[in-house]
Amino acid sequence: MEKINKTIENIEPLNGEAMEKAKSLWDSRTHPIGSLGELEEITIRLSGIQGKVAKSLNKRGIVVMCADNGIYEENISSSPQIFTYLLTNAMASGQTGVSSLAKSVNADVFVVDIGVIPGGEFEPNVLRRNIRKGSGNFLKEKALSREEVIQGIKVGIDLGDKLFQEGYDILGTGELGIANTSTSSAVLTALTGLSPSITVGLGGGITDKQLERKKEVIQEAMNFHHPDPKDPIDVLSKVGGLDICGLVGVFLSGAKNRIPVVIDGLISSVAALCAYKLTSKVQPYLFPSHLSKEAAAGKVLELLGLKPLVTMEMRLGEGSACPFTFAILDMGLYALHHMGTFDSTQIENKILVNIRDKE
Repeated sequence: MEKINKTIENIEPLNGEAMEKAKSLWDSRTHPIGSLGELEEITIRLSGIQGKVAKSLNKRGIVVMCADNGIYEENISSSPQIFTYLLTNAMASGQTGVSSLAKSVNADVFVVDIGVIPGGEFEPNVLRRNIRKGSGNFLKEKALSREEVIQGIKVGIDLGDKLFQEGYDILGTGELGIANTSTSSAVLTALTGLSPSITVGLGGGITDKQLERKKEVIQEAMNFHHPDPKDPIDVLSKVGGLDICGLVGVFLSGAKNRIPVVIDGLISSVAALCAYKLTSKVQPYLFPSHLSKEAAAGKVLELLGLKPLVTMEMRLGEGSACPFTFAILDMGLYALHHMGTFDSTQIENKILVNIRDKE
């Protein structure tokens, strides 16, 4: 836990002075003050993160944690387990959804084997950080040992630190692994006490019978393990997955390094919630991308005190919605620095009502 604790200790609040400067710059631009809503707010927050009025996010990447899950044995997925390995390679060779979407916004994709059961050789650009070949079936045993959870979080911290040292201005988060909506729903249930009827959704697509079984499995796991909702490490150990653990570390690293990290869908949202449960100091550094179609996605963002930027009814995972956030931030920063001013247009702004201060 030493590295995790040290990372948490080094997370600082946002720079209020930089945020005020960004706010003042927005208020000088030719528009009803506050009328660009969340576009203004996210660039103001980004300025607080960077410690100056933010201008650009030139180097961006998406970290995708890949891992298998032992709960697959309980027939709660329609896809065979080998798909995790096959999709890991497909992503590394640029053939999946996030690969194409990332290219559209000039973002790099980092594919991490943190817990995949290999079905052969990996593509050479897969980052090999394998802690174990799949988690345990949490209906019969702990998914992971406490030490394995800590190792997984450290993988994320170390990779985040490395990428930020290489000059990345923002990272997105994604995951890949058959049955990982089951692990994320189980973690959410354990952390919040919410019923599986709320936390469990269709994932990548299952039958009605499998959906009911998925809910039963998660409730049975709660009764079996009694995970401690005040201890995210205990929850991840009993019912989590290595992909979630790795993403927790990326979120913590981003906050420590004063770099924004974008949340994708349900699974990375649950990882963000775990990071938040470890330290609420991480929250201002988190940028939600979209409202996933997965059942509990909105509830997790609500618990984090965050609002999704777009609603696209997506449920792919992989970090596939993060490129939208990169593009929206690009547009916000461009407008902040290139819109005309009240002075340049000779428009009197004193008669305008500050919409930002209105409900």
